[in-house]
Amino acid sequence: MMNSMPPIPASRRRPLDRGGAPALTVLCIAQDAAVRELLPRVLRFDKVLVTADFSEAFMMATSEAPDIAFVELGIGDGAGLSLVHHLKALVPDISVVTLATKKNLDAAANALSLGASGLLLMPLSGDDVLSSVWGIKQRLVERAERDRLERAAAVSARATGWIARIAEVAEAPDRTSAAKELVEILVEVTGAKGGAVYLAGDTPQELVLGAASPSLEGAPSAGTEQRILETFATPRRLLAVPLGSRNVAAGYVLLEEEKPRTGEGGPSADPPIDGIIRLLTNVAATAIAMLGERERAARGGAAIKDPTSSAYSFAYYVDVAGREIGRARRYGRRFSIVTMVYEPVPGQASLSATEFADRMLATVHDTDVLARVDENEFHLLLPETSGLGAHSVRRRIARLGTGEKSAASRALLVGAAAFPHDGQDLGKLLRVARARAEASKSSVVHRLDPDSNTVPDLLEMLIWETVNAAPARQTSAVRPIELDTAEAQALAQAVVADAQRGGAATIVVAHHAGLCLGAAVRSALGHEVDNVALHALDLRAVPGCERIEALAVIAEHGAYALLARHDDGILRGAHAADPLLADVLAERLGRAAGVRVIG
Repeated sequence: MMNSMPPIPASRRRPLDRGGAPALTVLCIAQDAAVRELLPRVLRFDKVLVTADFSEAFMMATSEAPDIAFVELGIGDGAGLSLVHHLKALVPDISVVTLATKKNLDAAANALSLGASGLLLMPLSGDDVLSSVWGIKQRLVERAERDRLERAAAVSARATGWIARIAEVAEAPDRTSAAKELVEILVEVTGAKGGAVYLAGDTPQELVLGAASPSLEGAPSAGTEQRILETFATPRRLLAVPLGSRNVAAGYVLLEEEKPRTGEGGPSADPPIDGIIRLLTNVAATAIAMLGERERAARGGAAIKDPTSSAYSFAYYVDVAGREIGRARRYGRRFSIVTMVYEPVPGQASLSATEFADRMLATVHDTDVLARVDENEFHLLLPETSGLGAHSVRRRIARLGTGEKSAASRALLVGAAAFPHDGQDLGKLLRVARARAEASKSSVVHRLDPDSNTVPDLLEMLIWETVNAAPARQTSAVRPIELDTAEAQALAQAVVADAQRGGAATIVVAHHAGLCLGAAVRSALGHEVDNVALHALDLRAVPGCERIEALAVIAEHGAYALLARHDDGILRGAHAADPLLADVLAERLGRAAGVRVIG
């Protein structure tokens, strides 16, 4: 989609064989009929070209550019040796495997000096052929993955500049001007033929055209989201991206791509740039929302309080947060923000926005600032609160909801970010807190059996999750772990060292005499434990915990959980950078030991 970094054209993408490896073009030059019959049969998923004629071999090499050639040295009374040199000249990247009988071994040695990559003695076997091509397929897979990573890195490297330009949209004179700037930026970033931006109207669900490229001149000037998408975007096969991750009324971006997609994740999709588009539209939604608040304030219609709840308005929240950032920078203070999205679970009793705001205000301190961003999204500013304090507030907030713990935890998404570890400007802090709130939605904690409360039960559930659950793309996804004792201790020391970057941390670890994670944690901490609350718990007397190794770390800038069973010098289990799982693991370890480790 980008002009400067286009995806690999479909015509240049290699087909895959049944095992998922790239198919090769194979040239076989041999007089032996058995060889000419064996290669197509063994390499039936690759393109195999067979000939016994010199001239035809050169034509095939020139037109097909084969990946590998099998050359019988005895062809043409020994003239096959010259083919090695000629093939390397025609196709520099080709791998040439020579085929020889015992009487051709001297020629085989000369062939290797001319650039041949291998020698096979005749008669050939299928295993000989497969071994020769497997290394080449591996190199092609590695090269394709390297190319993909380089393209993704190039897109990500430019993303910082794009985000800065999007953020400047908030400084536009009005929302219409901001929409024009946004269209220009997104068209430039994506290489689209044109684009349009729809902004939230004065009534719920109404969208108003803010700006459009000349190619989309016929775009409706206003209408509901459903009407605009069904009557305009879908017939013209436009890519529609919401301005904001869930608040549809915030607006929509429509992009006219060079090659319209055939469906979700279709062949024209380029995952790196798709992720950048979503990120840019999220930033743009915040910028336009701030601009809208400023416009309302200029018209004298802005209020400090949200008109439908007890929370403050987002404009007031931004103003207070700006002053708090200034104080924190000037005096070296801490503060945190918490993002909360209340998503009622179908079939469960739910709270109204007013009820949720009232419960929130009864939970937080008087100095905290609660603001409502949209219908179900709230932000909380916590002055003089560190990252650990934000974790504590996050736990208290997570207990709000319908009264049923499992339903409430699914209904309420909560994410926290702390200054300065997670960002030093409001935009970055909001993005981090929102991303963590979104990640909490897929946490494994929501799939735990509430009736299974022991540490061994938790371990079995996590192991089941790593084996049977669909792969998750979130950084907080649970992943299997299998390490020997020394590697596990090194991992624990690295986690503790990273946790200390933010200063304060809470660490809960299983500890006993001998080599264990507890010993590794104590060694990593040394004597600098003033800011670390360490709970080293001996669980060997607890049924089922005799061989348990566990580590839960809750730090200023994140959390980590590891739970495994020690078996003959190997730790087998699961781990994740999941704050919810770290809370659950710490609580269950403390319960097993009969102590309270987190509030």
